[in-house]
Amino acid sequence: MEKIDDPDSIKLGTHGVLLRQGYHSGVFLPQVATETGWSKEEFMANLCSQKAGLSPDAWKDKTTEIYIFTAEVFSEKEANSD
Repeated sequence: MEKIDDPDSIKLGTHGVLLRQGYHSGVFLPQVATETGWSKEEFMANLCSQKAGLSPDAWKDKTTEIYIFTAEVFSEKEANSD
């Protein structure tokens, strides 16, 4: 995880984001942005409100910590049952 000071550093579809303010925190994996089609503003607002229980614009607050990360996404194929 890399702490960032500028949300413009977030690359949607590449970075997952962990947001923390006090005892509130929330995380979105990188694929959330591509699956939803959200803009960066929508992505961050939903992370704040849906996951962290904060106001949608809390990500703009200087006291909010933002971390980015990348993830390897894979799926397990269903096994055929005979």
